[in-house]
Amino acid sequence: MQKMYRYLAKNQVSVLLNTVGYVTEYRPVYQRNLNAYRGIDNLLYFEVKNHDQKSVSLEGYTPKFMMFDENNNLIIERDGTILDDVITRSTNADQIATDKTLNFTSTSGIEVGQNVTGTYIKSNTLVTDVTDSIVTLNKSYTAAVPSGTDITFQTSNKKGVFTVNITENDLLDVKQQYVKYAIYLVDSTGSKTLTYSSDHFEAKGIMYIDGDAFPGPLSTYSITRFTNDSQSPTEWKTEGIDAQPSINGNSALHTAAFYTDGFAGDLVIQGTLDNQITLGTDWANITTVSLTGSETEPTPVNFNGVYSYVRVYTETDPTDKISQILIRN
Repeated sequence: MQKMYRYLAKNQVSVLLNTVGYVTEYRPVYQRNLNAYRGIDNLLYFEVKNHDQKSVSLEGYTPKFMMFDENNNLIIERDGTILDDVITRSTNADQIATDKTLNFTSTSGIEVGQNVTGTYIKSNTLVTDVTDSIVTLNKSYTAAVPSGTDITFQTSNKKGVFTVNITENDLLDVKQQYVKYAIYLVDSTGSKTLTYSSDHFEAKGIMYIDGDAFPGPLSTYSITRFTNDSQSPTEWKTEGIDAQPSINGNSALHTAAFYTDGFAGDLVIQGTLDNQITLGTDWANITTVSLTGSETEPTPVNFNGVYSYVRVYTETDPTDKISQILIRN
């Protein structure tokens, strides 16, 4: 038996919010690069820290994320989703110093395990229980807490954290490459504050767009021209398209879409098993699509089988009536 491990982890990096001046504390040599993968959604986590490497509350801020391709063109711009659950409530009853409970009009947003800070609250105080309007702490207060005292609750591992979801569609037309991203915060007045990818005040971080994990389908082949055989003036044929027999199994699925404008007649998809197309190549009919000329949308067709080449044949003049045929093998 072969046993392999796969890791389910958050794709998370830290960014620096400089609000107090030049950095004098810990300075990392570099910031690690992010990886994002084409063909699937990528949920990225960012944690905002100050110059002392401590998480910064995002209360009152909106994170803005911008991504630039290798030519410095903006390709993605969106707001981050804040996970920071900081909340402040005012007590509605006097509490004596020996108690470990606080009374509030509402305990919405308060959860077990959150850190508690405020006047008369000891350091490293946590919520141990929330029942109706009463919150129980793991430590008593330093002094009696009067009614109307503001108390702040916050989950420590969510402080300063926000997410950005880079969707599968976002990267659909982005080739495999190194891109750069920038993040800034906007407060309630519209004022913008730049964040940095490291303590060396580099504004942009680096992300690698990987297209190998989910390669996706092969590119679609476009046919825009029919040729007319001078010896058979009522026959029109397209060029032969490689049907990729080496990568298809016995039930290989092929898809074609016909873009027409007033074409009325039969379009026949033909295939051959010959390894090379010559004047003597034998073509066999695979499937026929009959059109009335009233079609306003592309007409699709699916067919199965392993062929060396496929083409489209018709006995109706397609000139100016078929703009293109898309085929994917």
